[in-house]
Amino acid sequence: MHCFRMLMIACTLAVPASALPRVVVDGNGPATFGMVFAPGAVPPGTSLAATDKSGGAIPLQVDVKAKNRDGSLRQAVLTVPRTGTVQFVAGTPAQGAPVALSSLPADFDAAVTLDFGDRKLTASAREMLARGKPETWLSGPLVSEWWIGAPLHDASGKSDPHLSVRFGLRSYGPGKPLRIEVDVENTWTWAANPRSYQYAAEIRAHGKTVFSKDKIAQQSHTRWRQVFWWDTTADASVRYDIADLKASRAIPNYDADRDPGLGALNHVYSGKGRGPMQTGIIYPAMPVTGQRPDIGPLPGWTVGWLLSMDSKTSEMMLNAGDLSGSFPSHYRNEKTGRPATTEEFPKISTHYNYVGRGNGNLPLPDLAGLPKPYGAEAAHEPSLAFVPYLVTGDRYYLEELLFWSQWNAWGTAPEYHGYAKGLIGWDQIRGQGWSLRTLAQAAWATPDNDPAKPTLLREMKANAEWYDAAYTNNREANIFHVALRASDNADSVAPWMDDYLTWAAQYAVQLGFDEFRPFARWKAVAPVQRMINPDYCYVMATKYYMKVMDRPHHFIANWADAYVANLPKDKRDGPKVACASDEMARMFKLHQPGEMMGDSNSPTGYPAQMQPALAAAVDAGVPGADEAWAKFKNRPVRPRGGVEPKWDILPWSAK
Repeated sequence: MHCFRMLMIACTLAVPASALPRVVVDGNGPATFGMVFAPGAVPPGTSLAATDKSGGAIPLQVDVKAKNRDGSLRQAVLTVPRTGTVQFVAGTPAQGAPVALSSLPADFDAAVTLDFGDRKLTASAREMLARGKPETWLSGPLVSEWWIGAPLHDASGKSDPHLSVRFGLRSYGPGKPLRIEVDVENTWTWAANPRSYQYAAEIRAHGKTVFSKDKIAQQSHTRWRQVFWWDTTADASVRYDIADLKASRAIPNYDADRDPGLGALNHVYSGKGRGPMQTGIIYPAMPVTGQRPDIGPLPGWTVGWLLSMDSKTSEMMLNAGDLSGSFPSHYRNEKTGRPATTEEFPKISTHYNYVGRGNGNLPLPDLAGLPKPYGAEAAHEPSLAFVPYLVTGDRYYLEELLFWSQWNAWGTAPEYHGYAKGLIGWDQIRGQGWSLRTLAQAAWATPDNDPAKPTLLREMKANAEWYDAAYTNNREANIFHVALRASDNADSVAPWMDDYLTWAAQYAVQLGFDEFRPFARWKAVAPVQRMINPDYCYVMATKYYMKVMDRPHHFIANWADAYVANLPKDKRDGPKVACASDEMARMFKLHQPGEMMGDSNSPTGYPAQMQPALAAAVDAGVPGADEAWAKFKNRPVRPRGGVEPKWDILPWSAK
């Protein structure tokens, strides 16, 4: 028997990894949604069927998107014709001819108009379908979905060099619901004279205006999205069991038996602009530091939804996924029509030393007197689209993963990102952590038949090899197992940043990228030794900065010397200050002996942020990891309500 977490109701029953999941579909069907599966749960050569809670058969369409290395099903887009409990079972999915493009209404059209005052640009889905062949995203007897795109054009028929539109058409059959998605883009990679635009937008369908908005300011390399229904609305929503999502290993092992913290999220979300080219709950200037709900292995709102299945939090998560397109990180290849990859453009760079410098570099965008773009930065980048894609199967979110995973490598000289390799080791440590997370998520989730899949897999392999050469197999690597090399121009490391990379490396292994296993094990030594090394002191494990070099480009030789080097200068030459003593508490201005530095009382402090790294170390099987985890969990000063849910990640052995 499965149980579901609804709102604040506790639910602790775990689902065996070999079991098939079930969902509850609410609202008005039919419903199309994404599902992830535990490795081996749907073996090669088998498929899925569905039953209701009484065991009666429910028609089920299965659009397989990705499989695991053993051939078992990893992720699929599923469709059922009605709401209620849906239990997946081994069997044969719905059979029959796929819903055809001819199922669209005879008078079908969806038209976009962008009004600049002195001119208008338009695009018509009907005209595009008459001129070109759409791509198929879903195909089966219950639903089919097609995509087609083209530049907008003026009254004379001339195509705009920058602005384009993409239509997604999801048909459940003649006389049944028809979902229409419109994506307006300013994303071409190499278009000459890229620029920002301001316009009034209108979308019309079925003889009426379904969307309109004045004064949309759209910067280059951004896009926005609107979804609506032709006639009949299907407003189904899906509730999952978090144990099923965990069994797939797609998400971290969050502590499911806790308050998801929805009150604080609702407060932040209230009143935020959530329309095209706005940022909603996402912090608009990513480089700005501080504790924010969007920073973490997954954003706070995503974790809140995973723990509650609350409809308001689902809205936050999906809206943030939509507004991921508002940031200038979107480069589409003009020749392929797909998100550009580093392999396609190995010399690409978005660094200001290259943009606008000619010689094959990206052209410099003209802001046209409009506000600067929102600030995108890998070092503070949230995971905005991964879980939305997994649970909706919407192509928009998949493309967001692809856009961001490639853009993250480009903020440096091409030789530093390894040209076609898409390396991320050049970035600051926290940027490496979040970039690795995003790249691993994109490589894991991208459909097997997508042209980008081999590229993503090669990039994962190339990055693993880079980390192994720089650290794992490097005899000159530092004894502290932090992501700092002797050649780097720094004598200290921020342990909390380093912990992000430690978690991300093991997360890549969790997702099945075994090439990261050696580096993940090497890296996980860092948080373990900061907690238990007898020559150091766990109180200092969460310092803002940890000194690891005693002179330029020369690492401290041992943990005992590192202990002294990380004391205040006036305490380094006198009698040894005992770890966790009253004297140490006074020296570091802590509340009591044994308190860890970095705001131990805070649910978002640096000790809280260390938890995912220690959980990763346990999962990696690093010597001493269990001892370090136990010591951490029993530390004398902890947040009264526990760490914030987005940091509350447990080892897989814990539950």
